[in-house]
Formats: sequence, C-alpha cells, structure tokens
Amino acid sequence: MLGADGQRNHHESRAAARRSPWSWWLAIGVPTLVFLAVIAVQYDGRPYLRGDCQYYYFTAVSLLEDHDLDLANNLTRPLVRHSDDVSLDTRGRLVPKHPIWMALFALPLIAAFGAPGALVFNLLQLVLLLYLATRLAARYSSPWDSSIAIALTGVTSILPHYAWNFSPDIFSCVLLVAGMVALPANRSANTLRLGIAGLLFGLAAISKFSLFLALPALPLLCGRPFRKSLPALVLGLLVPAALFSALNFHLFGSPLTTSYDRMARIEGDVVVVHSQRSDFGIPVLEGVRGQIMDRANGLLFTSPITLLSLLGLYPLARHDRGAALYLILTFLAVFLFFSFYGQWRASHFGNRFLMPISVLAAVPLAALLDAVGLFRFLPGRRLRGVPQTSTGPPPVREQGHEQS
Repeated sequence: MLGADGQRNHHESRAAARRSPWSWWLAIGVPTLVFLAVIAVQYDGRPYLRGDCQYYYFTAVSLLEDHDLDLANNLTRPLVRHSDDVSLDTRGRLVPKHPIWMALFALPLIAAFGAPGALVFNLLQLVLLLYLATRLAARYSSPWDSSIAIALTGVTSILPHYAWNFSPDIFSCVLLVAGMVALPANRSANTLRLGIAGLLFGLAAISKFSLFLALPALPLLCGRPFRKSLPALVLGLLVPAALFSALNFHLFGSPLTTSYDRMARIEGDVVVVHSQRSDFGIPVLEGVRGQIMDRANGLLFTSPITLLSLLGLYPLARHDRGAALYLILTFLAVFLFFSFYGQWRASHFGNRFLMPISVLAAVPLAALLDAVGLFRFLPGRRLRGVPQTSTGPPPVREQGHEQS
C-alpha cells in the first residue's frame, strides 16, 4: 500500500492523464487571447520597452553587438537621463544595474527580430507561466478547479497589464513557479528533481533579488528526513549563487557587492555612486497600507483577485500544511520587504514587485474552488481526492497528508 504522499502522487498522475483539453484551453488559451488583444491594441500606446524594460534590452544589445556589459555606447543620449538606472563598475564603466539573466535568455529572439523579439519573448514567458502555474495548482485541486483559478488569475490580476512589456517580474515568476513544479510532488528524495528545483529557485533569486526571501522556507516543500532531500536542493542553489558571486566580483570587486550597491547617479559630467539600500526607509505601516489601499497601485484596486485568493490558504492547509505555510511565509516576507521600499509605486499599473504573490495566489484560489465545489458538475472534478475506479491503492484520509 502507498503512503499518504504516494496516494496523492498517484491521483495527481491520474488527474494529469485525464485532464480535458478544454481545461487546458481555459487555463492557457483564454488568458493568452487577452494577452494577444492587449498587444494588438498596443495597450496604452506607449512603447513596450518602458521604464526598466529598456535596460534589459540594452544589455542584450550590448552582449550581441559589443560582446561586453559596457552600456555607454548603447544608451540613448543624454546620459543624464539614465541616472540611477545603470551602475558603475570598478573600471569606471556604465554597466547594467538590473540582473542580466533575462537578457541572456532572450538573446536568440532579440538577435533574430531586434526589439520586437523582446515582446515575443515576453508573450512566450507569459504562456509558459500559465502552463507552470496550472501544473502547480493541479497538485492541490481538481483539473477544472486549477484551470479556472489560473484563468481568473491570468485575466483579472495585473498580468494582462504586463503583456505589452519586456517584464523581468514575469521572468522571475516563471523561474520561481518552475522550481516549485520541479520539486517532487510526493516529497520524495529524488536527487535529480531536487537539484533542478534548486537551480531554478537560485536563478529566480538572482534574477529578482527580493526572491531570495522565497528560499528560507523551502524545507517546508521537501520531504523528511532533510538529510536526504536538502543536499541536492542546496547543491542546485549553489550553481546560480556561484554565477552571481563571480559576476559581482568581476564587475564590482567583491562577491557581496551588487549592482544595486553601485548605482550611477549622473549629474552633468560627474558620476556619483549611490546604493539603493537607502531607498528602504519608509514607515512600514505606510507601505502596508499603500500596497493594499492605494487607488493607483494597491492590490485592492488593481488585483482584487489576489486578496480573494488568500481565503484559500485554509483549505490548502487542510490538504498540504507545508505548502500553505510556505506560501504564507513567502507572501509575508515579500510584502513586508517592499513595505519599507520608498519606490514601491514604480509600476505603470498595479504593483509589479508583488507579482510573485499575485501569481502564486492562484494555488490557494484553486484549493478554495475545490473546497467550495462550485464546479463539481464538470468532468474529472473528483480526480484529486478519490479514485473513480476500483484500480490502484485504496483511498487514504487527507489528514494523513500532513504527517509524511
């Protein structure tokens, strides 16, 4: 007889095998049509390489044309327009302030299509995010409930507002969700999957530094004993950490000095080094209130589905206490981190810094829909919890899931 986690993994495999093509269409096809419509009308008429996006593109162009990270000849003039948006390395060169990893992944499309390649890349990563989020949500709900949750998140959260974009926030979310999907669903000590998961989590963190906050609670998603599951995960994490440290040492002379510690403030012909650490100092309650209640950027007005989804943390905890606790701790860490950040409003719509919360909130939303049972009439609705035939191992009470 399989244990509790083995039972869950068994039913997840059967659910995936029987998932209706229509449920995939709902989860991925419907939001993608919305994304395509946003691109077709060019969103608000402004360039898609807006704000920080252009610097990821400049980095890609510099790598393609100059084979270096010196952006001085790639930036539009005058250079004072790029004050605080680039960094100064130890040799006095203007180098990327923003992590270079999305630019590296987008190189083939930008080489092939130029600037439109960045937009194509953005659409592809959005579609991939929908697919991965559907796979993840299906671990904690029926196929249809997970598809409905992803469709609602894909259409009504801030995601459509970042279809006309070259978004590093979407890129880091893809890596984060991919890491969670790579983890063994049954919490087994699968060395290969744990190593891949660690690699993806590490890439997510070095692509968006705030996602380092998603790492400490990872043991909650791993099986026990930790001496069997954690070494492979940590080994995977060390690969991006080594790349990150080597790049910091090459550009800034220390593995612990990042581009955000060497921001170039350009005042005429004078360049002054500035650290973004000084931007973290607003009263935390002001940041908390703003990130929820602000009419232009607060979750309540720009992504209410995210707040509604949090109601699903309780039914998720009944199914998988570790996953629910991981999400709660990660959500709180990211939210509170940006509650101290003076520039948390720096988004053209909503709060892009909270995009990991908006995306991962689809998981408790799926668990909520599954618990409420509004869509129990749909085919395959019972696949998560109870086998529909007499084959396979006998059912195990869900309470046992929390004990393994």
